[in-house]
Amino acid sequence: MKRRMDTEPRISRRRLLGGVATLAVAGGMGWYAAGRGVLDDRRGAPFAPWTAFRGEGGGGVIELARAAVLAASPHNTQPWLFELHDDRIDVFSDPSRWLGDMDPFGREMHIGLGCAIENLSLAAGSMGWTARVELGAGRLPLFDAEPARGARRAAPPPTRVATVRLEPGGAASPLARAIAERHTNRGPYRAQRVPAAALEELSRLNEDRASQEIVWLERRDQRELFAAHTLRATEIIARDASMIEDSDAWFRLTPEAVRTHRDGLTFDVMGLGPLLTAAGKLLPRPSPERMHEDWLRVTRDVHLAGDSIIGVIATRDRYDLGATLRAGRLWQRMQLWATARGIAMQPLSQVPEVIDRERQLGRAPAMERSFTEALRLRGWQPTMAFRLGYAVRAGVCGPRRAAEDVLRAS
Repeated sequence: MKRRMDTEPRISRRRLLGGVATLAVAGGMGWYAAGRGVLDDRRGAPFAPWTAFRGEGGGGVIELARAAVLAASPHNTQPWLFELHDDRIDVFSDPSRWLGDMDPFGREMHIGLGCAIENLSLAAGSMGWTARVELGAGRLPLFDAEPARGARRAAPPPTRVATVRLEPGGAASPLARAIAERHTNRGPYRAQRVPAAALEELSRLNEDRASQEIVWLERRDQRELFAAHTLRATEIIARDASMIEDSDAWFRLTPEAVRTHRDGLTFDVMGLGPLLTAAGKLLPRPSPERMHEDWLRVTRDVHLAGDSIIGVIATRDRYDLGATLRAGRLWQRMQLWATARGIAMQPLSQVPEVIDRERQLGRAPAMERSFTEALRLRGWQPTMAFRLGYAVRAGVCGPRRAAEDVLRAS
């Protein structure tokens, strides 16, 4: 599934400040900035789904799909489709939105599907229903062994991964009120530590402790070990041409790309701060290699800097479909709880991504062995890692496809 979804001219980052200064001196900054989306305040059709969900009775089952499309997903790929019925919603994967070699088993894709299922389930209570969730069973497939360079991948057809049955008489959850306020925050976090009581509350959101666990890395030595492995994994990804090509396909760095695709990662959601965000929009698109080198630096200097709490969601079987969907439901639930309390969260899943890549290529599981031994996970398999803390700047919304755009005919 190699493709360029967003082709633009390229330029070195070293010309960034000089280019911005030249534009300012030339006096053309105003109209040029407007044309490049520098002054964009995230309005219009790509951002309308964030206000479309109201969580009120009388809206019908489409209102539940409006909640579902606001869920987290890897690279904001939004890998979901929904079939709406009077008494149920069937949830399907959309492998055409697969991340390729960044996610060869679709593990992250199915975590995103679990997030959508959780939003849907929580919103049902606000609409007067009780949601009965039936998750699919089986194993995550290896979508395709790595083809010859330049060959296209054939993604499998959509697959039903869950059915959410709707029965009358539900109770509203306070978490549902945070659905439209939740945003991944990739910016710097403050030195203020999240209190231990909050971590205990987050742990209590885990409703399936037999098959999954939240591991908190609170000690400095644990966080240092996590940081070393995450940096190593990021370096591996940044040197893997196939991984960065598949990742880069989901960057939407111009207003045209945002309007066309209504998905992916924009400059606004990268947590760079107002000045660097504006500067990045003013210049042509950097190469995939440069983007991922910058990602490595930000990972080191921002995401792993300071004293943020680190958490790991681990399962007994990383490639079990039901376990992966449950991990996604837990991740979404945790984010909503944190959002309601002003706590920011961001995935840091480079280690599981490298574990998947090693398995895909038939290599020895060096990353998994080192990571699980260093952090003493004792039989648990990491499927997701994240940081949480109090953000310096509020997170912002990214583009979304409307619920009406992700419906399947029943």
